Amino acid sequence: MRKMIKHLATAIAVATMFTITSSTVLAAPYNHKKQDLVQPDGTKVQVDITGDEYFQHIESLDGYTLCRDENGWICYAKLNEDKTDYVSTGIVYKSEDSKSINSIDQSGQDKNNLEKHLKIKKEAIIEKSDKVRKRLHGWDFKNTPDSKNQNSTGLLDLKLKSSGDVKGLTILVDFPDTKSSISKSQLDSFFNATGYTGFNNNGSIKDYYYDISGGKVTYTNTLLGFYTAKHPKSYYDDIYEETGSYGRSDELVEEAIQWVKSTGFDLSTLTKDSNGFLKAVNILYAGTADAGWAKGLWPHQAWYPNSDYINGARIQKYEMSDIGNDISIYTICHESGHMIYGYPDLYDYDGDSHGAGVYSLMSSAANEKNPVPPDPYCRNVISGWNTPINMNDYEAGTTFTAVADNNGNSYSYKWSGNKPNEYFLIENIQKTGRYADVPDSGLAIWHVDENGDNSKNSMTPSNHFMVSLEQADGKFDMENNRNGGDSGDLFHAGYKDSFTNDTTPDSKWWNQSPSGLEISQISNLAREMTFVQSSTNPNPTPELTNIAGQATPSASYVSDWESIFALNDGIDPINSSDRSGAVYGNWPETGAQWVQYVFPKDYTISGIDVYWFKDGQGIDVPASYSILYWDGNDWQDVENPNGLGTEVDQYNTTTFTPVTTNGISIVMNSKDTKSTGILEWKVYGE
Repeated sequence: MRKMIKHLATAIAVATMFTITSSTVLAAPYNHKKQDLVQPDGTKVQVDITGDEYFQHIESLDGYTLCRDENGWICYAKLNEDKTDYVSTGIVYKSEDSKSINSIDQSGQDKNNLEKHLKIKKEAIIEKSDKVRKRLHGWDFKNTPDSKNQNSTGLLDLKLKSSGDVKGLTILVDFPDTKSSISKSQLDSFFNATGYTGFNNNGSIKDYYYDISGGKVTYTNTLLGFYTAKHPKSYYDDIYEETGSYGRSDELVEEAIQWVKSTGFDLSTLTKDSNGFLKAVNILYAGTADAGWAKGLWPHQAWYPNSDYINGARIQKYEMSDIGNDISIYTICHESGHMIYGYPDLYDYDGDSHGAGVYSLMSSAANEKNPVPPDPYCRNVISGWNTPINMNDYEAGTTFTAVADNNGNSYSYKWSGNKPNEYFLIENIQKTGRYADVPDSGLAIWHVDENGDNSKNSMTPSNHFMVSLEQADGKFDMENNRNGGDSGDLFHAGYKDSFTNDTTPDSKWWNQSPSGLEISQISNLAREMTFVQSSTNPNPTPELTNIAGQATPSASYVSDWESIFALNDGIDPINSSDRSGAVYGNWPETGAQWVQYVFPKDYTISGIDVYWFKDGQGIDVPASYSILYWDGNDWQDVENPNGLGTEVDQYNTTTFTPVTTNGISIVMNSKDTKSTGILEWKVYGE
């Protein structure tokens, strides 16, 4: 039977589901952004910057690679012998109107003998980026529970309801020698006004989040300042600083936060997470970022280490950016997506692809004054503003209607298989409103693998994006670093009107097995576009294996004479008192005790086997236990556990709704004065 489906799904709140080992690091990228940087004598030169807060490739306006020399001068660069770094040629880069620079002897040197667009090896870029990422976000990688409280990680809780008010904090900073050319009242309108058009922006920050959430979110900021820093701006925006250290920036942050403390402003009135940390903290400073090369005051997001309560709240993550002479909403909107909802970056950190291109807030912007909404994975799966409609629930031959929305408040359709982490999302994008600057209109088909990484662009089962736009022309321009989008990206009648197992691009899963998604009869470009799903839903039984051997085990307590590694040594016990090999036990501890596995990558896990240890003395099976998984922010109970047995001399099997995670834990409640123990713990996943 053919059905016509046209409706808006009811929005529901969903928890943010990330694993710390995936790409949850945070940045705002630049793609050939023109910017003035300062030379040691105070003169400024305009350069072309591509990169983020972790690594930047900087060129002259005519395409020659630049670097700073040991004395801080911006010079033309060459590669070192192994092509892992840039070294100065000694030729200082000058704008056409620059005066001669006497500090450098350039006699007999000619830039025209240099090669344009020099780049170091990709592996070197990754190494340099990772070093800075760990410096800024080391706390992001802490993924074990505190031994005193198995359900607390000390991490920033990224989960937030998908609707309601969000109240952030913005601290404004001046310098003794540099005052903001944009007033506090202008900045307040930039953040909080309704119908804002200042500086040619399409709305304020509040307008943007109100629109894309369909009125479900009102995000406002309290502005404090201007605080005047202790030192001149050049002290903090240090051109001599090691790339990625951001040491002087840390000093400025400490000053600003201590100043906020001295004002007595009640921070408890702002939006906090369950641990009392403010959800959104912006620090904006006067002037522009003059140092470049991911140093000094280059815009970035980082952690504040001194997280004691300050006037009723705690501060943990913050973003810092410059005010300059012109303000655009893109960077704040992008960073707020990270801070409030935990959106991942969807651009390529090492710069050899365009990630999700200009079609997602979390990738890049075709127009920083009018950034596009987040992609449907971020706005509909993570934030849950419009829950995706499950196509698998409908019969083959069903006609679906996708309705475009000028503000991005649109639902999407979802096609999934037997892996909860991998699926397709389908939406209608038209070049109007907040999508006015995207390069194409039509049906957008997104391939999502929550275990993927948008810095991995090889398009193989083990190396692929987290969120990919299936570009209709089949050229894979984004993956191949040709562009961030063009007129051939989206599907419509008269061009590309089908998406199947046999088209290019095709609808296969990343492991090249058929997904069963067969779309045809895609209609003409319009606000309401239709398409037909002509295949039935495949639901093959996944092949599950014991993956416990891949994990690193740990526990709240291990008896001195026992071994934590007994949990996954692969030895099947003879009975529950078997001591022929190593065993795990926590005598003399009683009450709630936990064991956990941390895996080197995400797995989709749907069950466990536990062989309990009972020695007839101080160790017995637990009175009860629960199974938890790591959702990227906290330990959560698995859903629909079936089993939870405590029988001796056998494996006790428990199945549950599959979860995609890199960590799983058992919390055991002991019997009276008895302790607990395990001989072998198997985990089944793929």
